[in-house]
Amino acid sequence: MGPVGHTFISGAVGVGVGVATGAPEAGALALVTGVLMDIDHVFDYYQWYVKGRPNRVFVFLHAWEYSAAGLLTLALLFYHPLLLGVVLAHLAHVTADHLHNRLPPLAYF
Repeated sequence: MGPVGHTFISGAVGVGVGVATGAPEAGALALVTGVLMDIDHVFDYYQWYVKGRPNRVFVFLHAWEYSAAGLLTLALLFYHPLLLGVVLAHLAHVTADHLHNRLPPLAYF
């Protein structure tokens, strides 16, 4: 999924988080997180265009484990609206990418 799709989805998550928590800054952080997660593709572009290795993709920020750890932290250890925004934006981003790109089940593990 591209930046426009991620902006739309993360914006929706951000509005939901902001309204649900009463913390607009948590909503804004969700938007920023959901869009800027793709910064890890800069390493891919380096590998593809500088190193000449176009057959590999490294997406360090696209791991289901981060969402799982965030949800567990929120549920068991520490709740904060900002953390909620980051975790839900990450989950939405990874889910959207996984579905849009039709990846195999363990692709982001």
